[in-house]
Amino acid sequence: MQPQIVWRGSIPVVEAPGNDRPETPVVLIVTSDADLRDVAGRVLGREGYAVVTAAHSGHAVLACLKAGRVDLLLAELSMEDVSGPALAARLRRHCPEMDTVYLARAGTPECEGVLVRPFTRDDLLVIVALRLAGSAVTVRQLTDRSSASGISRRRAAR
Repeated sequence: MQPQIVWRGSIPVVEAPGNDRPETPVVLIVTSDADLRDVAGRVLGREGYAVVTAAHSGHAVLACLKAGRVDLLLAELSMEDVSGPALAARLRRHCPEMDTVYLARAGTPECEGVLVRPFTRDDLLVIVALRLAGSAVTVRQLTDRSSASGISRRRAAR
């Protein structure tokens, strides 16, 4: 009979401070589209957000754990390995106060919390800012705010 080898190790656990939340909101971008991930990350990073990116749900969970907290999940509504809402539910086990914005392909009906492609830089910034402010963003509010600030809405005519 072969002897069994048992590995014993320790994993340090650091408790998160109670109410000492950093001022910089953390946004996790999950999409298999590398170009969209890079551009959205640069746009949000230049606006002062801490940005973490992932190509699929497995990387998203690891990124969430490494970041410690995620304030906003910006993910595809439908991905190859899991749906956006299912990923959000999985990540909320670690970040219960996380809000979500889903990215959808052209032709998807617009609804609350979904940003349909194509969208502009300003569309992205408005919906992220409103979500992080705790507002329930509706497409109507986004359209009204966008037109009030002079944002071009290419899909409004569709």
